[in-house]
Order: sequence, then C-alpha cells, then structure tokens
Amino acid sequence: MIEPVQIDASEEEVWNLLRDEAQSGVDAGRAVVLGEVVTRELLIEIRMGVGFRVQHAYRLERLGERCVISVQVRPQGWRWRLSNMFLFGRGIRAIEAASLQGLRNLKVAAESLERGSR
Repeated sequence: MIEPVQIDASEEEVWNLLRDEAQSGVDAGRAVVLGEVVTRELLIEIRMGVGFRVQHAYRLERLGERCVISVQVRPQGWRWRLSNMFLFGRGIRAIEAASLQGLRNLKVAAESLERGSR
C-alpha cells in the first residue's frame, strides 16, 4: 500500500501539475485518461510496453490550505502476470515505489510553486 502524501500547496495547484503530467503522457502516446473528477480524482492508464499496463487512481483531499494526495496502482496484462509470477507475487513493490517517488516529486514541485507565488 502506498502512503498518502501531504502537500503544502492548494488542491488546485496540485491538480494542475498532476493533470499536466498526465496530459504529457497522453500526448506522447504512453497514457490514456480513463476518468476524472476535476480537482478530486484522476484515473489514468500508463502503457509500460507490450502486454503491460498500469492503472493509477489518484485522489486529492483538501486539508485547509494544504492537500493530501493518494494513489492506488493496478498492474494489468499478460506480461505483468508472467513477471509477477517469477517474482513470487512481489512485483507490485517496484511499481508502488515508483508511484510513491512520483508523489514525492509532485510534492516538491507544488511546494516550490507555492513558495514562489508568495
């Protein structure tokens, strides 16, 4: 399970950064937006190669002037099933670690923007 990340920036700023990043994946042909509730939820599917996709379900919650972002990942495809089998069911760990690093990078970017706007 990926721990939620608290970000010292507005929900709107975090959403805009997240949505821009998702759009760059769409523009490059590596991602598809499956659904969204503006400033609250974003569901995207990232193509990791032939037979391997990962769905990311992001959720943002406002906490006063801050927000909390969480993500759930769901790998899919025959290549994923095969590799996870060889990793004895622990293949999700690398995907979760990468997703957590992505949330941390988003935190740094959003908080830098927040400091710059003050």
